[in-house]
Amino acid sequence: MKPKKRATSKYQIKCPICNNKKKKIIIWDSFIRSGNKSGRATNGGWISKPIFTPSKEKIYKCLNCDVGFLKNLRNNLEINNKLFRKIFDGSNSVKKYKSFNQPRELRKFKKIEKFVNFKNKTVFESNCGGGVLLDKIKKKAKKTVGLDHEGYRKYLESKGHLFFSNLIQVKKSNLKFDIILSLGEIEHKFNPSLFLKKLKTILSEKGIIIFRIPNYNNIYKFFIERNFLKYDYRISHNFYFSEKSLDFFFKSNDMDIIKKTGLHEYSFNHLIDFIKKQKRVSDKKRQNLVNENLNKLIIQNLENNMVSTSLLYIVKKK
Repeated sequence: MKPKKRATSKYQIKCPICNNKKKKIIIWDSFIRSGNKSGRATNGGWISKPIFTPSKEKIYKCLNCDVGFLKNLRNNLEINNKLFRKIFDGSNSVKKYKSFNQPRELRKFKKIEKFVNFKNKTVFESNCGGGVLLDKIKKKAKKTVGLDHEGYRKYLESKGHLFFSNLIQVKKSNLKFDIILSLGEIEHKFNPSLFLKKLKTILSEKGIIIFRIPNYNNIYKFFIERNFLKYDYRISHNFYFSEKSLDFFFKSNDMDIIKKTGLHEYSFNHLIDFIKKQKRVSDKKRQNLVNENLNKLIIQNLENNMVSTSLLYIVKKK
């Protein structure tokens, strides 16, 4: 008789961040987003219909370092940003990138500029897309360098940026950077620690890395829970970080945290609309129940209390 095949126990699955085998729970065992279809620009914003996985996916939460992670980590989308943007954004063109990302990227930049001076600095942005931030930074910086899929090279070079399509090329160039930007990226990585290690090799001795990471413990999760998470969980996000797990991650990778703060990317009216409809909504074309001054105050409180949609970390080598 053939021996029975043993089922994989959750205790055999190591946390990819802290390597702990035992302290974990299953926080999701259902379908997750695998892309969007019918993506199109409208007066109310970018509209698309979510697509879900054909089978259920497990997501674990490590009780040691607090990170959430897919049982089946993916690496196919990590190495091809053009494919990722095509699947999740409906298009991977520079025009689409700018129309969808420019307002969001400029809001992030406004926050980052409060803490970082780009004047006369050599700046590198990983996952730069259509170069919205690089175009803005170029007005102050000594040199601007971007990394993304080869399909963006021609456009970025035409805007005066140096371009690379992978970190091996960057390392071979012997360039060192005063400031590295990695915004909305490490949650996609198959191995975040290895990615950070590679960034450190191109960072100048006194340089800093700026990370923008989606915040798992955000106000939407607390108010809406499952009807938010069923859209937020996706095959392109291998990891779901919190303040606690990010503190652990950077400390365990020998990085000093210079600054950490919340970064909220939607108006409070957006949250109210989501709560009412219990499904994803556009951030445009809605009744504003909260005026602009009150909205700013609420957003500031969300960010100060680290329950914003994203977290901003500025780190340096120890």
